[in-house]
Amino acid sequence: NNNNNNNNNKHPWKFSRFNGPHFGKRWGVHCNLRDRRVSNGTAERPMPDFFSTLLWPKLQRVEAMMACQPNEANAIDYRTKDGHYLSHHVDDRQLSKEPIANLSLAGNCYMSYTNMKHKNRKRQHEQPCHTNKVLLRARTLQVMTGKSRYDYSHGIEKHDLLSDRRVSVTMRESPTTATATPTVTSSR
Repeated sequence: NNNNNNNNNKHPWKFSRFNGPHFGKRWGVHCNLRDRRVSNGTAERPMPDFFSTLLWPKLQRVEAMMACQPNEANAIDYRTKDGHYLSHHVDDRQLSKEPIANLSLAGNCYMSYTNMKHKNRKRQHEQPCHTNKVLLRARTLQVMTGKSRYDYSHGIEKHDLLSDRRVSVTMRESPTTATATPTVTSSR
């Protein structure tokens, strides 16, 4: 469709090194990680129509997503030949609410989950750090809540990208940060 090509050209993939090298796009509110704030008001780049007409209604059928109103999404394009990967991390508790949904559109991979509570206790009790690998095939929906969201880091090692290219879209609800409005008082 020519209209989709025009929209795609207006919002090209951009190279990023955030959480590992990849190409990315984002829509919705802007999360400023440095200032730990989420823009209040108009989305930096509005969500594509298919998010609200096709994707959200389907996500609302998943119990963990029923109360969620995603207002931010980012697409990540990993290329095996370019050495792309996803650094292990836990998504920020302040900048996004509990359920985080990730839809794998193309390519298969293993995502590793490492229990951070055990990792933090390792020095004291010498318990081994427990890691689980989960196969994410193309067209898989993954929803992180509870322990998987808060107690485990997640990441994709270079050697765990099983296809030449993996494309995924991550959706979350990010609570907007209220901006302080100066109060003007009258001296009358």
